[in-house]
Amino acid sequence: MLSEEQKQQKRQEKKEKIIRIRKTLSEMSEKQRQAIADKYGIVTVEGHLLTPHNQCFLVAQLASLDASRSGSKINFTIVGGFQQWKKAGRIVRKGEHGFLILVPSKTNSEENSEMVSDYEDVHFYSATVFDISQTEVIAKSEAA
Repeated sequence: MLSEEQKQQKRQEKKEKIIRIRKTLSEMSEKQRQAIADKYGIVTVEGHLLTPHNQCFLVAQLASLDASRSGSKINFTIVGGFQQWKKAGRIVRKGEHGFLILVPSKTNSEENSEMVSDYEDVHFYSATVFDISQTEVIAKSEAA
């Protein structure tokens, strides 16, 4: 189990990684971002097309990976979180590293509730996803 200091360090590393990726994306032109989205067409396990921003987010992470860390080149096609893959009958292989995407979350804003009763703020949180190439079919003995 991680100590509080180790958890804090992990959070800081994740925050710094997101900042680096966002910087890379902000330096890209809209034309470059759209080209990535057109080229990759990455979908989720549920069949939803990822936003161009999240597709670029994934590709930017691939570009920043150290060659020694990535054993084989990943070509994103279908992505999902650990539990999503499990529900789909697949399991993430041991030792695989996930990639971050940003997921919207709507919450009611208390301070703005007097202005408009159904006003919602959209916040984003990061989620870790894995490509289908990082998974394998769950063996019948494991599923039981």
